[in-house]
Amino acid sequence: MGKLGKSLLGKLIGTDKICCCCGPSIVSVKKIKIDDKDMEIAGLDEEFEKFLAAGKAPENVNYEELIQNLVKINEIPEEELEKLKIAVFKEYGIYWQEKRT
Repeated sequence: MGKLGKSLLGKLIGTDKICCCCGPSIVSVKKIKIDDKDMEIAGLDEEFEKFLAAGKAPENVNYEELIQNLVKINEIPEEELEKLKIAVFKEYGIYWQEKRT
């Protein structure tokens, strides 16, 4: 099991100082490109679904809020946050186009 898997398992079963009853349910792990590297992001599809259900077009999404929600359940280095924000903006645009047609 990789580092991401162990981290997620720890969060789900309540180890690593995180209680499973208070944390979000993680259903998906999506791989996205950040600076020509693949990065696995847990909960991305669920976050996208929330914004889509609220009728938010890509230009109306609060990406700071979205990134903060992702940081709660993913280990993302501080120096990668801006790159992640750009990649997530692009991914949500693709997701939004696919879902609204």
